Amino acid sequence: MSNANAAKASNAANWVLGKRFFHWALALAVLAALLAPKPEDGEGLLHIIAGTSALALVITRVVWRLFGDVRPYVKDAWRLKLPNLSKGARGFAPLLMQSARLGGFVFLALIPIAVALALGGISQGEDSPLLEAHEAAGTTIMVLAIAHAVGVVLFTLIMKYDLFGITLFGGAKSFIEGGARGAWGLTIGAALGLATLAYVWGPFDLASKAASLSEQEAGGLGEYRDD
Repeated sequence: MSNANAAKASNAANWVLGKRFFHWALALAVLAALLAPKPEDGEGLLHIIAGTSALALVITRVVWRLFGDVRPYVKDAWRLKLPNLSKGARGFAPLLMQSARLGGFVFLALIPIAVALALGGISQGEDSPLLEAHEAAGTTIMVLAIAHAVGVVLFTLIMKYDLFGITLFGGAKSFIEGGARGAWGLTIGAALGLATLAYVWGPFDLASKAASLSEQEAGGLGEYRDD
């Protein structure tokens, strides 16, 4: 087996079923949250469900990674390499991948922040500055998601490397990575993620608060039209 094929097989093996599931489930949850109508626009329940689901997935994945000592680490992403111009376009590939990873870490960190801002803003009402901060966080998440996708696509084209095939249909058949520690990390992370969902949908009663926010917005527009 050539070095390129060996590296490809090694990287494919790193994408176990669980990692692929969380990666694409999180991508779909964030996409749904970004595209769905917001509470102040009327039907905001899908937006809230998608956002809180993304939060639970992030918690699960982060705890799994920490307990299981699973790469990539944040410290790896910080080691940005200057492009090797002597290799042409291929010299930019390491920088592209590391930038995509670094953006991905910031993306993960912003999801809990965005959800926390939304919870605080919904509880305060439509005029809460926290809702404006939530919108700004959502916009940043969208920009990071697009930048991450562009970086991965460029890496795939430059290296002629089937990165999408690996992330969708990677060679590993197991669900868990990180051995016994990884299994404990996944169990604890999933428990914390579910507990977070139960807490958020319990005391905050998001469905009724979102409906109330929509009614306030509709009432305000009605008054504006009457004037």
